[in-house]
Amino acid sequence: MKATATKLIEKECQRHLAAQGITSQKKLEHRLQDLFEQAEHQEAALISLYKMLIPDWERIERLEGHPIVGRGLWQYIGNLFIDFDQRNHPQIFNGGLWLNQGFSSSDEIGPWEISMDQCNVIYS
Repeated sequence: MKATATKLIEKECQRHLAAQGITSQKKLEHRLQDLFEQAEHQEAALISLYKMLIPDWERIERLEGHPIVGRGLWQYIGNLFIDFDQRNHPQIFNGGLWLNQGFSSSDEIGPWEISMDQCNVIYS
């Protein structure tokens, strides 16, 4: 049952990305850059990442686990956090929020793939 629910959530996330025009790696890169340019604080950037990926964000009570992304995507986002923190929060550990509360990464999926296998979305 959980595997089926996870696949449904994963498909919903893929549709949600496509509805935002994110249909290729290049479009994903541009969207990620936009999120960081628009963010006023690192928490806003992180929440925007989750909202970009997970539909109906406002209806979510909690997440159990984290989305999993390939190493290439994880490092790309990590570098965006480091650059953002260097500009806006030089006194903190750059990229620390991403390390502590960001997505998980795996070599078992493609470098720019996203999986929801270890993330359970609980809606209110």
